[in-house]
Amino acid sequence: MTQMADEIRAHIADLYDDPEDFLRRPHPWFGGRSPGEFMATEAGQFALLKFLRGGDHMPPTEPDRDFKPYTTATADHAIDQAIARLEGQIEQLRSLKGSGPEIATVVGRAREVYGEEGVPWLLEYNQVLQTTPLDLVLQGKAERVLTQLGRIEHGVYA
Repeated sequence: MTQMADEIRAHIADLYDDPEDFLRRPHPWFGGRSPGEFMATEAGQFALLKFLRGGDHMPPTEPDRDFKPYTTATADHAIDQAIARLEGQIEQLRSLKGSGPEIATVVGRAREVYGEEGVPWLLEYNQVLQTTPLDLVLQGKAERVLTQLGRIEHGVYA
């Protein structure tokens, strides 16, 4: 083992409770690759040593120690959740068709203020309204949504 590899292992032992686990686990700083992969080349050892000395990062934190690599399954689950949310929003939008003049007024004003993004705006949580604008409209509180659209149009966000 080289002197640099010895120094790397000493740093790892000082910083991590389970040095071998640190070398095996994928790490975000290394693009999801394990630090142990960097031990195979001199250039990799330099990068690893720089990392361990704190040259490009803060000292390892608990999330770094517990980092789990991103997986296709995790991404697929997140995509399925987003699709389910969007499908619900699509159903909400479909329910608005032919709803009457009050809804038409809100949809028209939202489009005046936001253009093409006006109707999707009705489905997004609004911090000031403390709900989605559409929920207020469906509760018969369209005037609150119209007031908020007027404020946004004139640059008054509170």
